[in-house]
Amino acid sequence: MKILEKELKTGVVSNVSVAEIKEALESLSREERLEVAEYLLWRAKKDDPEWQLEIGRRLDRSLSGHGHTAEELVVLHERLSREGK
Repeated sequence: MKILEKELKTGVVSNVSVAEIKEALESLSREERLEVAEYLLWRAKKDDPEWQLEIGRRLDRSLSGHGHTAEELVVLHERLSREGK
């Protein structure tokens, strides 16, 4: 099991286990847990070369005029919000 380290207020570094992280997550609100989940998903993709290529491809496509207008994005956002996504 991988151990993470945290720096305490005293400047002492302490080991934190995955079990301790999971326990700490239990005390968070739903919104805070969702924020952590989003961060972990981003972190997992951040260093993935395939994901980076896909993001680059999408950006190139958008910059070449094949993106969405602001109005289309508002409509899409509203639809997804209604669906709870």
